[in-house]
Amino acid sequence: MDSDLYLLGNQDCLKMKRIAVVGTRMMSAYGEIMCRVFVKNLVEQEWCIVSGMARGIDRVAHETTLARGGKTIAVLGHGLDQCYPKEHASLKRHIVDHGGLLVAQYGAGIRPQPEHFRQRDQLMVRLSHAVLVIECPRKSGVKITVSAAAEEGKNVYVVPGPITQASYHGSVEIIRNGGIPVYNPQDLIEQLRYTDSL
Repeated sequence: MDSDLYLLGNQDCLKMKRIAVVGTRMMSAYGEIMCRVFVKNLVEQEWCIVSGMARGIDRVAHETTLARGGKTIAVLGHGLDQCYPKEHASLKRHIVDHGGLLVAQYGAGIRPQPEHFRQRDQLMVRLSHAVLVIECPRKSGVKITVSAAAEEGKNVYVVPGPITQASYHGSVEIIRNGGIPVYNPQDLIEQLRYTDSL
């Protein structure tokens, strides 16, 4: 792991099997349900859930992990003393209070900037053994994470969605470009058993 990272919380999370769970901030009801179902099953298999503490899928991934008694890592696009979005301040506290970990590349006082989130997404991939895309429209920061995973040689798993729903059109593109579709949590967990980087 990078030596210049700032950490707050339970560093034993970094010794666990880790999967990045990502998706759109403007999630659909279907996307929220799928996120909860997949994360619940991953936690039961003792996977640590890595995400970016953003609105939408990230928030649901962290919250579901905590509700199920699992461990989660939030990778931040600002200093540890900041919080973006501001309404996630209680979530940030709960992650630390319930045995999770906050990770940042920036020191105290560094506020969120657009370019920080690209670096955050790349760091999420470096900290994870694989990536799970829950829901992705055509124009989405999720594709930064997917590109980083390709560069790192890590598998990207994709939850298929309704083809009539624009928030899944990017997911289709990811599958077309080599993402691995997973049809239920058991399918994902079975495939993760053969992840080379574990």
